Amino acid sequence: MKFLALISGGKDSFYNIFHCLKNDHELIALGNLYPKESDKQELDSFMFQTVGHDLIDNYSECIGVPLFRRHILSNSSKNVELNYSATQDDEIEELYQLLKTVKDQLPDLEAVSVGAILSSYQRTRVENVCSRLGLVVFSYLWQRDQAELMSEMCFMSKDVNDVESATSSGNKFDARIIKVAAIGLNDKHLGMSLPIIQPLLHKLNQLYQVHICGEGGEFETMVLDAPFFKHGYLKLTDMAKSNDGDVHNARLKVEFQPRILSDDFLQTQLDKLPVPPILHDDWLELSQVLKQRQTETRQRELKTLALEKVMGTSTNKINDKLYISNLKSCTSKTVEEQSKDIFTELAEILRSNGIPRSHILSSSLLVKDMSDFGKINKIYNEFLDVTKYGPLPPSRACVGSRCLPEGCHVQLSVVIDTEVRKNSGDNVKEHKSGLHVQGRSYWAPCNIGPYSQGIWSSDDANQVCFISGQIGLIPQSMELMQQDSLHQTVLALQHFDTLCKTINAQRKLSMTCYISDESIIDNACEAWVLYCCQMSDESDLWMDKMDDDKECLIIVKISDLPRGAVAEWGGITCKELVKEEEDEVDDDEETDNISPKIQELNLDTDDLHTITVNSPGSHKQFSTGFVDEKEKLLLVLKKTSKSAQVTLYYNPDDDVPFYQHVEYYPVERIFDYRGNEHRFGIHVRS
Repeated sequence: MKFLALISGGKDSFYNIFHCLKNDHELIALGNLYPKESDKQELDSFMFQTVGHDLIDNYSECIGVPLFRRHILSNSSKNVELNYSATQDDEIEELYQLLKTVKDQLPDLEAVSVGAILSSYQRTRVENVCSRLGLVVFSYLWQRDQAELMSEMCFMSKDVNDVESATSSGNKFDARIIKVAAIGLNDKHLGMSLPIIQPLLHKLNQLYQVHICGEGGEFETMVLDAPFFKHGYLKLTDMAKSNDGDVHNARLKVEFQPRILSDDFLQTQLDKLPVPPILHDDWLELSQVLKQRQTETRQRELKTLALEKVMGTSTNKINDKLYISNLKSCTSKTVEEQSKDIFTELAEILRSNGIPRSHILSSSLLVKDMSDFGKINKIYNEFLDVTKYGPLPPSRACVGSRCLPEGCHVQLSVVIDTEVRKNSGDNVKEHKSGLHVQGRSYWAPCNIGPYSQGIWSSDDANQVCFISGQIGLIPQSMELMQQDSLHQTVLALQHFDTLCKTINAQRKLSMTCYISDESIIDNACEAWVLYCCQMSDESDLWMDKMDDDKECLIIVKISDLPRGAVAEWGGITCKELVKEEEDEVDDDEETDNISPKIQELNLDTDDLHTITVNSPGSHKQFSTGFVDEKEKLLLVLKKTSKSAQVTLYYNPDDDVPFYQHVEYYPVERIFDYRGNEHRFGIHVRS
């Protein structure tokens, strides 16, 4: 793709260009925002680094691509919410105008490079602007381990630390310290290169938790040279130091030094550039253990594909959540018409309950023919347009199921937060939080549709989170891993784990693994057990992994998955799990009003596994189980009808009755984490 690089002059924005080139993208322009007052080095900006902005014009000559600049005003951060929406007179709208101008002049522009490492504030704003302009975001440094990233930068850098030693170029990456504002750093460190200051940064990190890459504002840098500076570099000739208390600054004086670097030289440097492995070391080890344990695939009896009978729309309110399930339009209409009917019905239910669309937390989408997904997704996207209904769309699981009723192209179920929360000033608070990453990186797949990776209610102390289904995409290219089904299955689970770590989700409460190929059932089961508990006993790389409840998983065989994937992992997690003694229940109290517990459902202990999440004033329960007798299933559905929401996985060969509190999920086969097949699988939430 042809991309513009947003640059501040610092190491991160230029090092991200390096990775864009490594991933075969073409740099066609540079972009920069700078203070309107030209003599002012630093703005009170939450977003943009402007120290050293007087050197920015040199980079166009160094690299040989046009530079587009636009000024910003001081104190123009009007919208400081983490998840940005377009706000008049905000400094981010200047970025929008800058990129719009570039796109008008360079219509083949496809993407934007940004050097965000940990700053969600910066990332979400660039993603918002690019989404509005139809541009892809490249943020290859996002969520990288800072010590590892700094080591890689130093590996690609030349080893200099003062003006005199910088008189000749080594054609390597050269970033200099131009500002320090942290304990242990002072004016003597100004002008140092990254390899020289790296040992001190590691020491300060150990002593005072100083961010090694300066993500806490500990230091700023200015780049003088890089292997893609084909036409020249900046020679440092002088440096004027100043300070404001403990903050020390350097104003660099440079001279442009012309040169010509060949494409072959750049390619040599790109070949040396370290990149994170697709499977992280711990997950590579898990896949190797899995491969060693791999046995001959169990032969399973083929099942006739049955069609579901039409289950009507159900609505069910449990605590502060409204569950709207089984939305479909089984008529002779086209897939587009059916999709519009579904969202019209959903809009009417929301309207009648006084709930805005932005309160949808999670969605489950079943598509009869995955070749229709693009048509459905277009209408889905219009219904949940982030420019109208907020920057955090719901999480989503999307699978193909040919078991949907005859003539039915799509089924939708959603979970909605019904609470209106207010802060101390009686203003409505943002009701949900989440992770909505749209930029390509090495971290995990960006969204390939209008959904967030994870969503939770903003005031939930336990942060019970709905995490979108993850498939085995290679994050930096967004292409499906083609190595083999085993590694693709493991990669998808790694992505799920990466999301959990990013949001600090420590426990899994309710998990589903969708598989489109029955031959991977044993691999999926073994990978899950290794991940949940066994690898922590076998490997030092997994020693910090907290054991999970492996019983919370249901594996279902469906028809198809997005991109032709073989496995998709999704589920519900929480930040922490506090176990308390359960309150005693009065024998005279009606059991229908009690949260579903194993003993109250009169099931064998192997049938239902329950996890309780306690927080002040509430007790949430998440149960997973399997039933092989229809009579026992009917008992479960009856007992939970007034106190819970049930997701029922079943083969339509079984004629099951309709209940208002059930999401009906027609699938081909159902398995537990051991690989044993069952007639019914259930997730219960209360």
